[in-house]
Amino acid sequence: MNTPSLRMYVDENGNNSLHDDLSKDDNRYLCLSGVAMRLSEHNILEEKLNTLKLNIFGTTDIVLHRREIIPGKPPFEVLKSESVRKRFDDCLLQIIIDINYRVFSIVIDKKALVEKYGLFDTRDPYVIALEFLMQRYQYWMQRFDIPIMGDILAEARGGREDKITKEAYKYVYEGKGFVKLRNTKDYFSSKEIKLKKKKDNIAGLQLVEILTHPSRRYILIQNIPTHNIIPNSYEQKIVDVLVKYKFSRIDDKISGVGAVFFPK
Repeated sequence: MNTPSLRMYVDENGNNSLHDDLSKDDNRYLCLSGVAMRLSEHNILEEKLNTLKLNIFGTTDIVLHRREIIPGKPPFEVLKSESVRKRFDDCLLQIIIDINYRVFSIVIDKKALVEKYGLFDTRDPYVIALEFLMQRYQYWMQRFDIPIMGDILAEARGGREDKITKEAYKYVYEGKGFVKLRNTKDYFSSKEIKLKKKKDNIAGLQLVEILTHPSRRYILIQNIPTHNIIPNSYEQKIVDVLVKYKFSRIDDKISGVGAVFFPK
């Protein structure tokens, strides 16, 4: 295994099930997002997040999780104070702006996937999303002026799901994906994906977890006319930062590069 200088932190929004009621938006879409940065930059992110946690919560032993942060559920009760919430939101947004990273987000429309390919011929949506993510990550690394290698760290999902993640990574790494990647050994430092649990308090996993929902919302707005976002909301502020600075792009083109919607 070679030593990487880059790492992509991966998290999901939604699930890979094709057997739920896919007419409902909560079940219909799976979003898999990756935040790629230099390992040295991750040290800066960790320091900034720890400072934020200490200032707001009085401890660094707390894992930022969007679903509990928004309503101020334990252990984030202090965010029910309007003044504390504003301090937290402003500081977090500044971190999102200041840290140097690139975002790759893949949204799979599971309803359209089944309608196009049939339930029994459809591959696991998570596998499809991970393949797109690995492709975009390698294509990005190929654009560097110097040889560079990276790896991937994803949040562990549990026994069966972790097995799917590991097998999917290996499948794509070996060039067996739908759009076959070549020369992966020149860009990916490991034949295996790294997995860590939420409780491990990894800064990069917390950042991508916070960014995945806004990324998903942006991609849906671009592809599904009925989707929108509340103007001037905190989520809109994050989307604006992603679009202006953070989504991977080529000649200002984000669609198909840093933001993928499948199938169209």
